[in-house]
Amino acid sequence: VVLLLSGSGSASAQAPDKIFFGNIVTMDEDNLYVDAVAVRGDRIIGVGSFEEMRGLANDATEMVDLQGKTMLPAFIDPHGHMLSAGTGELLSVDLRPPPMGTMTTMDQLVAALKARAESEPDASFIRGWGYDDTLLEEMRHPTRDDLDQVSTTRPVVITHISGHLAVGNSKALEMAGVTAGTPNPNGGRIVKDPRTGEPTGVMEGNARDILNGLIPEPSLEQSLAGLRRASEIWTAAGFATATDNVRDASMIDDVYKAGLESGDLFVRLEIWPRTTTMEEARKFPAVRSGTDLTNGRHMITQGPFKLQIDGSPQGYTAHFSQPYTTQRPQDDGEYKGFPYWDDLTAFRAFVKSLHRDGWQVTIHANGDQGIQDALDAIAAAQQAFPREDARHTIQHAQFARSDQLDQMAALDVSASFFIGHTFYWGDRHKNIFFGKHRAEHMSPLRGAIDRGVRFTTHTDTPVTPIDGIQMIWSSVNRISS
Repeated sequence: VVLLLSGSGSASAQAPDKIFFGNIVTMDEDNLYVDAVAVRGDRIIGVGSFEEMRGLANDATEMVDLQGKTMLPAFIDPHGHMLSAGTGELLSVDLRPPPMGTMTTMDQLVAALKARAESEPDASFIRGWGYDDTLLEEMRHPTRDDLDQVSTTRPVVITHISGHLAVGNSKALEMAGVTAGTPNPNGGRIVKDPRTGEPTGVMEGNARDILNGLIPEPSLEQSLAGLRRASEIWTAAGFATATDNVRDASMIDDVYKAGLESGDLFVRLEIWPRTTTMEEARKFPAVRSGTDLTNGRHMITQGPFKLQIDGSPQGYTAHFSQPYTTQRPQDDGEYKGFPYWDDLTAFRAFVKSLHRDGWQVTIHANGDQGIQDALDAIAAAQQAFPREDARHTIQHAQFARSDQLDQMAALDVSASFFIGHTFYWGDRHKNIFFGKHRAEHMSPLRGAIDRGVRFTTHTDTPVTPIDGIQMIWSSVNRISS
């Protein structure tokens, strides 16, 4: 009797808390569709027929009818900027155009920033995010003169929807010490009026950091609120794992782990270290991707080391081997973008050092020349220090050529495609930036499949909204807005 009761108690303890039943897609090719899923705590303990799963239940098990909806496994976000997405929504003026926002004219943009300035008279800084010059009626970037209409006494800084350009008003330029004589920084361009030589306020590539460096760092309270808002956004879209770039290793303890303990961070998070020196890289707690940083909870893990070699196609900062189809007034007719490292030898040396020390390296590269620079650096690193299963990755990889997909396959390099560009920017990539041939061959998923190149897709949130279903739809249909 004692043995029987002991066995019964054990079986009861192993019973599921919930059983979900209805339309369920497992994503397991050999068992793709099932009727029910049994869950105990934070683990799935069984999938199968309704009768099989009901056989695991006890009187306390909750039965959840999906009522015609379809259950999928949670999505994993392979490239996003979680904290800045959350704090940006809370602290910045939304300047995005349709279909993501409402801004279509310069007057609307200025009015929205003015409204924020008037509603926060004591704020030391006015910031905005997400404007797109090619979807404003004026078809140009805002300038310092436009932003001076918002304020001449407080700095105003706004960021392009790509994240690769920033614009400041006269006060911001004054505080940053930017004048007609200020030289371009490494991997950046300070746009200057061709008539007067004065800075227009537009900062391209790494020059944007001159203005972004003026923006006050969020307080811990603001950061925790940002993590909570971002967790809400990611989970609402069905994502259980997010990613974030981290420039300062101290933020792992001071912000992310603090958010986990306070309950403000409630999705799993993969941290991508992002610095430009080995000294800073070695401040991070681990080298190996996948290392758990939360004492067995696996809620925060360290991922690959993130580098940037070029910028954004729609921001004219991605680096190509052939000129942009439409040249801007300040261009020489052969403008191809530029690398974010003026010294490519230093870039290759940094990749080699990271590879030698055991890092997985992931490199932001959009234009085909940027992609080539990234692949050449990885190839040189592998030649100097051969390493199996390094899992280096090209991020965005939007304009990868067929020969570059061959090189990825040979180097065992993966790609993470920013597939939403086919929808959000496809028309402009075709008609403005790159012409029919290059535009229709961006994000070459089929080519990657044909060559056995592993790939993921992503939304780069907050650049575009986090949406797994949209990524799948765009991957299959490649239809523009």
